[in-house]
Amino acid sequence: MADSDLITRAAGGDPTAFQLLVERHRSMVYRVAYQFAGNHHDAEDIAQEVFIKVYRSLDRFRQDAQITSWLYRIAMNACIDHRRRQSPAASAPFGEEAEHTLQSTPEGLPGPEDQAYASELGGVLESEIARLPPGQRIVFVMRHHQGLKLCEIAEALGLAEGTVKRQLHAAVHRLRQALTAANVTAGGRA
Repeated sequence: MADSDLITRAAGGDPTAFQLLVERHRSMVYRVAYQFAGNHHDAEDIAQEVFIKVYRSLDRFRQDAQITSWLYRIAMNACIDHRRRQSPAASAPFGEEAEHTLQSTPEGLPGPEDQAYASELGGVLESEIARLPPGQRIVFVMRHHQGLKLCEIAEALGLAEGTVKRQLHAAVHRLRQALTAANVTAGGRA
């Protein structure tokens, strides 16, 4: 059954249709929330909040829109709301749990020196991503962590593609400056 049909049925009060919609898109919403929050607990809270908002706004969904873009926008707004409720000290976008998952990949592990350097680079990059202005951070994460195209980001955030390009360029420029100032470069040791 098509997503638009599920939305129509769920908006009409069919709980099974809404459950199917949640099951179909839960992993995408959770991934967005996890990459933004950096831990399972907050990601679960955000995902739950997203689907509560979706349920409450089913009747306002434009049938000509992509459901993934609509969900992505709601998810990103929920992430921003969640971040606002947290203290500034808890605002790093990727926590220890995410770092552990990334470091526990068994194939082709680099040597200890490369691992130490990668950890240093990752730490600096992580803290600098957290310091980006919210608009730049969202666009950067959507492009480089979610792998979305600029047009998809623009649609999901309701921005012009040119605005997305400017935000992304500004984010990359800031991160490059911060890495240079920290005496760390992406291509190797500074």
